Amino acid sequence: MALRALEELAAYWGELRRLGWRGLALVHAESPGGAAASALGALGVDARECIGVADKASRGSLEGLCGLLKAPPRYQELLGSEALVAVIAVGGLLRPNLIAALAETVVEGGILLVGAGPRGRWDPSPPGGRGLYRRYLLNSIMGSRSHIIVDLLSDTVVSRALPREPAPPRPPKPRARPRGVPSALAGLAATPDQLEALAVAARHLTGRGRSLLLIGDRGRGKSYALGLILAMLIHSRQAGRVHVVAPSPHGVYSLFKGLLQGLEALGHGGYFKVKREGGAVTRVWGPWFSVHYQTPEEGEPAPLLVVDEAGAVGVARVRRLSWRSGRLLAASTIHGYEGSGKALLHILEGELPRPLARVELGEPIRYRRGDPLEEWVISTFHLNAEPPEIPAAEAVESECVEVDVERLASDRVYAGMLIGILVQAHYRFEPDYILSILESPNHEILALETRDGKPVAAADVALEHWGLEEAARLGLKLLSAHTTRAQGLRGVRVVRIAVTPSLQRRGLGSRLLGCIEERAGKAGLDVVTAVFSRHDVIGFWVNAGYRVVYISPRYNRATGEKNIAVAKPLTGPGSAAVAEASSNFRVRLLLSLQSIYRDVSAERIPLILEATQPSTTKPLSPTEDMRRRLALFLEGAIDLEQAFDAVWASTVNCLASRSPSDLQLTREEAVALTARILQGKPLNDVAYILSTSAEEAHKLSSSAARILLKRCGEA
Repeated sequence: MALRALEELAAYWGELRRLGWRGLALVHAESPGGAAASALGALGVDARECIGVADKASRGSLEGLCGLLKAPPRYQELLGSEALVAVIAVGGLLRPNLIAALAETVVEGGILLVGAGPRGRWDPSPPGGRGLYRRYLLNSIMGSRSHIIVDLLSDTVVSRALPREPAPPRPPKPRARPRGVPSALAGLAATPDQLEALAVAARHLTGRGRSLLLIGDRGRGKSYALGLILAMLIHSRQAGRVHVVAPSPHGVYSLFKGLLQGLEALGHGGYFKVKREGGAVTRVWGPWFSVHYQTPEEGEPAPLLVVDEAGAVGVARVRRLSWRSGRLLAASTIHGYEGSGKALLHILEGELPRPLARVELGEPIRYRRGDPLEEWVISTFHLNAEPPEIPAAEAVESECVEVDVERLASDRVYAGMLIGILVQAHYRFEPDYILSILESPNHEILALETRDGKPVAAADVALEHWGLEEAARLGLKLLSAHTTRAQGLRGVRVVRIAVTPSLQRRGLGSRLLGCIEERAGKAGLDVVTAVFSRHDVIGFWVNAGYRVVYISPRYNRATGEKNIAVAKPLTGPGSAAVAEASSNFRVRLLLSLQSIYRDVSAERIPLILEATQPSTTKPLSPTEDMRRRLALFLEGAIDLEQAFDAVWASTVNCLASRSPSDLQLTREEAVALTARILQGKPLNDVAYILSTSAEEAHKLSSSAARILLKRCGEA
């Protein structure tokens, strides 16, 4: 019996509760389930105050001790829950995403309890990796201000730390109720920040305001505040049909909790119905309103659109939905499990309809400011990573280096700077990315560093060959979608590449990309590829000589945009493969713009065509009747709509081998031609894209078609 170790664990928890902090307990025993069960028994936790994640081997040990248990793949169903003790009992890989998510559920005075196998054999790293994650995680835990590591097999306390000072008191809410906010709702607000969000909503959304954005780090009660605001708008009859879009129904637990509590407090209890699916609320409706949850893929515009965790839904998807909706309520995490720092916030704010009001929530809901467990999660998984501020003069002299992964595992400051740069490349940053860069044997990190070793640009590259699993050779796989010549090639895929924002547009990204290409060439690799979903960066790849070889037919779940794959050859076989894949894709794109690629931005299509290989054949054969009507259209004898099929077929044939710039089309002409002819969009949509009237859009589309076909020799 490990009496001493368990007594120390219980004493540690007693101190945590007295001080008002949260902590982390790592308990070693013969098995993760046995370790967690013994710890729970010593703590005397009521099962109703315990939630957790347990694998199949551990679940039996925890039955009856922990009220709510989920299998590891279903851990996200616990988001929004609250517990005094959150348990993780998983053998083998211990994912950072899982740790960060469970830590968020722990309330003030609680513990994140990790059950583990024997101390000497415990390895939370993935099989086949470098083995750095275990060391990184253990060093990080032992550096935490609030932790305990106990070994039940030897009945010892390996490490223990507690803050000396008690947690600071919570700030009081203002005594005066904000104007326009019902007193019943004001009483439900947990923090002054939530009350301020209600006050801003009452002023902004009841007037001419169109969008309200709540931001803040994780655990600030943004979702619950959205629910209270929604209840207020429903109560005042300013909300009827409402769509709530979020990554998962379990992720909007707090939102619907705020909505239901708000409606009850406002006297609407018994006048609404609630639908639940799989334990999660998915719809609330009453006599004059309906609030319906939708997945990002199902999301549709509505008179009032609510988007929770906008970063996870995807900026492009939020833009499409919000601009076709009436008003917008949105929340986005700056630093946290579903956030990606200030880069995402800047992009998101620029895409939301105006007038826009923004409220930042800074006070934590479940714990106090300065909480050591939250500090540990944020620091360990770099959820608050931001790029370093470096003078431009120092950046000019930076040199390309391969980053030692051992340094990333041991130098937290340098790793934070590097990751702070890399998160600029994607909309989202998840804790699991730490696992990827520490453990993936086929990944390399390259950086441009100043003389004193500070990174100014960074890239994550993956070596690819056909002997790897399909998921590990994504670039080669997408290249092979349009050519069999890709079989047998070896390449390198640029997973992420980014430059410190203050130093962008100085050629640093191009210089780092050149370094990647040079190293790949010396290694005898055939091709450099990249896959990305931020369509605004395609110009960077085009200017660097890359060809578009693929666009995904479906949206990327994380970004709400369609992935684009580009490639640049380094050898003869690579050149043949890229040329054929790009040429074949060009034809596929032109033939599919009225169907699966109809939703790709019309402004981007001309640039994408510029970045594809011209075809040597015409894909379509117009009939005699089509040729006759085409001639009449070009003479001005009939309208565009009367010859639309003929104009479309001839335009596809023309652009299969010629680019809009070769034919000297203006930007407006190219966009009008793309939207109206190639994508077949209604005139009202074309007018919206061009910021003009439908009549002018019709004239420009017809004129652009005549110019292109005459210059292309299709007349």
